[in-house]
Formats: sequence, structure tokens, C-alpha cells
Amino acid sequence: METLIYIGQVSLYWLLLYACYWLFLRHHTFFRCNRAYLLGSLLTAFLLPLVQYPEAAPALPVVYTVSAPVLVVQATAPSPSLFTWMNLLWLAYAGGVLVMGWKLSRYLIELIRFMRRSEAIEMEGYTLVLLDDDGRSGVPVGSFSFLNWVVLSRSDYEHHFDTILTHELAHVQQRHSLDILLVEVLRVLFWFNPVLLLYKQSLQQVHEYLADQQAPNRDRYAGFLVSYALGTPAAPLVNQFFNSSLLKDRIKMLYKNPNSRWSLGKYVAVATLTVFASLLAASCERDASKVEETIQKAPAQDAATDKSSTEANSEVNGPIYTVVEEHPKFPGGLEAMYKFLGENIKYPEAAVKANVQGKVFLAFVVSTEGEIKNIQVLKGLGYGADAEAVRVVSQMPRWIPGKQSGQPVNVKYNLPINFQLEDKTNQAPAIPKADQSSSAIQGDQQGEPPLYVLNGVILESFEDVQAINPNDIDAMNILKDKHATDKYGERGKDGVIEITTRKAK
Repeated sequence: METLIYIGQVSLYWLLLYACYWLFLRHHTFFRCNRAYLLGSLLTAFLLPLVQYPEAAPALPVVYTVSAPVLVVQATAPSPSLFTWMNLLWLAYAGGVLVMGWKLSRYLIELIRFMRRSEAIEMEGYTLVLLDDDGRSGVPVGSFSFLNWVVLSRSDYEHHFDTILTHELAHVQQRHSLDILLVEVLRVLFWFNPVLLLYKQSLQQVHEYLADQQAPNRDRYAGFLVSYALGTPAAPLVNQFFNSSLLKDRIKMLYKNPNSRWSLGKYVAVATLTVFASLLAASCERDASKVEETIQKAPAQDAATDKSSTEANSEVNGPIYTVVEEHPKFPGGLEAMYKFLGENIKYPEAAVKANVQGKVFLAFVVSTEGEIKNIQVLKGLGYGADAEAVRVVSQMPRWIPGKQSGQPVNVKYNLPINFQLEDKTNQAPAIPKADQSSSAIQGDQQGEPPLYVLNGVILESFEDVQAINPNDIDAMNILKDKHATDKYGERGKDGVIEITTRKAK
């Protein structure tokens, strides 16, 4: 989708830049500047959509010392369908590129073959090709130039050799054919955009103005153009000596007085207008993304979530600490907390359908009574993931409050929750929702304890688990049922808790 948006932005910038040329620059006698402007517009349009609106210096992030390792929540991603409107759109685009590419390559091959069948004379810096006026292969028989070939009809060679050769050599020496080839390649990639035809016509017009400047006698050359007006067929790629549609403009430009140097200020004005337009578009895009993010997050909560969030966000009495001597603890420790979260968090259906995954960062205050208050989403995903994380955290039981100098205090706590979609090809674990109770996780007699795996190594006793420093834990992943047995065999039948420490990463 982002690629399609980028293609659309490039097309709009082409239209804007060409409109500026048509309104302000096309009547100028600065032909080289006009050529540079047209070519620069074609290439600059690819960069303008990448312009980012300059932001103010961001505020320094607040670093909370008290935080928990990342909890991984996983769900099975929906099977992608091949018959989506996006795939059909890409198929239509690829079909257009293939058709236009085939037409361009076919014409190039026919043009080169046609010239090679004719008599060729190697000259200094170019190849002179003499051809018969028979019109074979659909290639024009009038005089023209292409790359380093100068093609003259027999009639022009015999009667107008010097005048036409001087004109066509100007095209060859200034490499005008490369401009037209660039436009044709862009037309292959952007076959749906008609503004490229206007760029091509304007470039061909500027090319003729530049070549006409090489004429030694303006009056004699203008009379020659009028007498030569025979309606020779035009070709899409070559620089043809005579084109009836340009005759009037070419003669007009021959006699037009040069523009003053003050007119060069229009190029600066157009550049300023373009930069302003790109910044305005970047600003609108930034604001639109913020609005979209707000819309995605706002409707995700249901009535129950709103109620629980309101209760959890009640006022906190007293100062709030971020660094304390004794951290607040969930009843039963980190394992019990992740057991609680794993049993209660459900991957939102909207996020699964939209193929959304990533981390939700929560911050909340553990009060002096152990209550969860002031729940905040520091960074969210939308599509119900933020609301689900807030809902479950607000339902946590009372914590053991943190202490400073032996007294209970309010402590701010960070909790990152990672929502991941399961890749069916890799058989990743499903939503962590263990079947055992928290006491079973700790290895008592209510059930068989799960299998603990530390950094890929199976721990043989629960004492090894208790020896892990909670502050070193980076992530915990809970596997159950088939996912556990597929990965660890029979030993994983009662569930698996995978622990990854920061040192391992």
C-alpha cells in the first residue's frame, strides 16, 4: 500500500512541476534552463515524497528504573488470500508495464534494424546513414537523428545537406535522444500517467529550439523551414528535422528577443514553491498519520475496559517514585505475574484480521496499598491491543508495594507486552495461556510443573529457575499443548516456559 501511495505522490508532483513550467517558463528563451528544469522535474519528483516535515527537538524520554521483561503474546495469523483487491491492482500494473515495455523494445529493434539496412558512413563523432524514401517497416523516411546516428533521406542529402546536417548534429552533440529515452522508460513504469506525454512534447520542443540556434543566418533559415513544410511523418523516439506542429513556434522563437536575466528569478520562485508544497504535503501527511493513530486506538475499548481503566486511573496520593530500595512485586513473583497475564490476555480479533503485531508499552503506578493506578499506554498498536493490555493489567490483584527507607511508597512500573502473530510455516507458539495454576508453576503438588528452558537450555530443577535474577530477564514465552510437544517432545506435555536473559542477546 505504501508503494502505491508513493507512486501516486510522484505522479502528483510531476503534474505540479509541469504546471509551473507551462505557466511561467515555457515562453522563456533560456532553452538550456528549460531543458534542465524538465529533466530535473522528472527526477526530483522521486525525492519530494520522501521529504519529512522538520519536527521540533523531541523531549528527552523518561527512563523508569522499575520495569518488567517483555511478555510475548502470540496468535495464529489468518491465511492470506490471493484474490485481494491489492493483488489485482498490482497485477493490472504489472500487465501495463509489460505491454509498454514490449512496445518500446519492439520499436527500438525495428529502428536499429532499419538503419543498419541502409548505407552508413562513419564520420568523426557520429555515423551518417543514407536511406531511400520507401517507408518500409513503419519507420519515418524523413531526416532525423538518434543517439550518434544522423539519418538523411536521399532528397535531403542531395538538396539540403549542410542545413539539415548542422541541425541534426546539434541534437547528437547535445544528446537529446537520451532525454526522450528517459521519458519513454518512465512511461513504461508509469504507463497510466498522461502527464509524461506533455513532458515529452515539451522536451522535443526545447530540443528543436536548441538546434535551431545553430543556424548561421536566422532569416534564411526561417525561410527554409517554411519552404520545407511537407508534412513528413513523425516518430516517437527520434529527433526529426521537420515537425509541422512545431513550425510556428520554432519560427517565433527564432525572432523572439532574449529574456532579461531578471527572468531567471522565476526559476527560483518555482523552486521555492515546490519546496513549500513538499513541506506542506509532509506536514499534512504527518497530521493525518497522528489522526489515524488516534482513531485506531480510541474505539478499541469496550464498556468493560472503559470502566476498569477509569477505576485504575484514580488519583494517587503522595509522591511517585521511579527508583526505590525495594521494588513492588506481584504476588508470587514474576512467574506468577506472567502466568496471570498469559491466562487472561487474548489477542484482539481486529489485530489478527489486520495482521498487526508489535509491542505495547504500559506504565502504571503501584500505590502504597498495592493497587494498580494511573495506567498509561506509552506506545501502542491500536486495533484493540492497547485496550486489551490495559484491561488485563487493571484486573491484577494487589501487589506487594515498593518500599523506600522501610516505608511503602508509590512506584511507577513499566510493562512491555509483545503481540506476535504466528507464522504457520514455522509453527510458532500460540497465545501463551498455560493450563496450570500459579502454584503448579512453582512446582507444588497441585499438578506437574512445566518445563523451564533458559536461553535454549532445559533446566532440570525448579531451584535453577529460582536462581535466575529477575532483573536479567528480557522475555518470557509460554508454550502449551501441541506447540510445546512439537518443539520439546514428551517433556513439554505439561507446558513450557522459555526464558531469555539480556546477556544471551
